[in-house]
Amino acid sequence: MNQPEWPCLVWGTVKLGRDTQLKTPAHTLPSDAEAETLIRQMTELGIRAFDTAPAYGSSEIRLGAAPNHSINISTKVGEIHQHGQSHFDFSAEAVTQSLKRSQQRLKREHLDLVYLHAPNNDLDILKHTEAWTTLLDAQHAGIIKQVGLSGKSTAAAKWAFDHHADALMVPWNRQDQSHAEILDEAAARSIKIFVKKGLNSGQLPAAASLQWMLEDPRIHAVVVGSLNPEHMHQNLNVAKSTRPNQC
Repeated sequence: MNQPEWPCLVWGTVKLGRDTQLKTPAHTLPSDAEAETLIRQMTELGIRAFDTAPAYGSSEIRLGAAPNHSINISTKVGEIHQHGQSHFDFSAEAVTQSLKRSQQRLKREHLDLVYLHAPNNDLDILKHTEAWTTLLDAQHAGIIKQVGLSGKSTAAAKWAFDHHADALMVPWNRQDQSHAEILDEAAARSIKIFVKKGLNSGQLPAAASLQWMLEDPRIHAVVVGSLNPEHMHQNLNVAKSTRPNQC
């Protein structure tokens, strides 16, 4: 199966479908019509990759309502968010059903990239549940093109290196460089690094921070979540000027 080529800027869509238990400033959840307009605006700007998750409320459903198969979409398994609370299930059955729901919601037979969405006990989940092997089985069956880990700890990231991870989503910014060793190892193994928390939940200046991250060859892409198309346009301009051949 062909592996998707990922641009260096990814639109994070948690705010598109969820407005509770977030570390970012409070926002008003867009209506369905507003969400449809936002998705269209982002694609018209030239953003070619979106990141979503079952834990992002109605985000998957809203992306699927405006399908664009020229866009890469990453999603996740392991966490759902309902009635203002997160719930976790890493059993084989739950992961399998989550993948089926994501296919249905996103209206895609094949999922470009699926991360295991792990909380603080990420290493225990990797070692002692069936979640990771279920994802690898789904990749072997052609349901998933790439498998990744969106975890918390460097120990879990190191484990994923040795267990066929194609990508890692890790926190990284000027104030948090705890995963420096992981970035080095990923580069040596040709494993893609996708940065989350690159703007430290909106506390760091976007343009300077984004340029700083994309000047680092160890980083494949940065995930940025914003409901403001103009802000994303500015981010895309920075990305294109920093990496003209990837964004």
